[in-house]
Parts: sequence; structure tokens; C-alpha cells
Amino acid sequence: MNGGATALTFRKDQVLFAQGDPADSVFYVQEGKVKVAVLSEQGKEAVVAILAAGDFCGEGCLGGQGVRMASVVAMTDGVAARMEKA
Repeated sequence: MNGGATALTFRKDQVLFAQGDPADSVFYVQEGKVKVAVLSEQGKEAVVAILAAGDFCGEGCLGGQGVRMASVVAMTDGVAARMEKA
């Protein structure tokens, strides 16, 4: 990790990151809930997980993932810590 975290306050329905975006950071949910979803080529959404305080998302970047494989969207208002990949 690159030394620190940036606090991110998010609102309900805000996209933290989208499928296909560069995978350059990890998020730690401190408050609120987010959903992890994938979109098929036919345009259908599948919810993979619902995360809450204490959960991480975006950790695929640590394993060499170049782009996001899923989208993360806020289900409630909340706060997350965003940690850039070094």
C-alpha cells in the first residue's frame, strides 16, 4: 500500500468504482453498506455480495487484476477508506 488512506464519504446510490475501471486501490468500508455487482453482456445485473462496516472491496488489484471485475455501489450513506496500490 502507498502509505495511507483517503477518507471517502459516499451517498446512497453513489458508485465507488465501476466494472472495467482501472484496479488501482482497495476500499475499507467504515460505515454504511455497499453492494458488489457484475453486469453481463446482455445487461443483466447480478449482486455478488453486500458489504458493511469492517469489510474490504477492490482487493483484486493486489493480486494483479488490471481492471475491476465488478462494480461497487452504495446502498446507504457511509464512509470508506480508500488505499491506493503502490
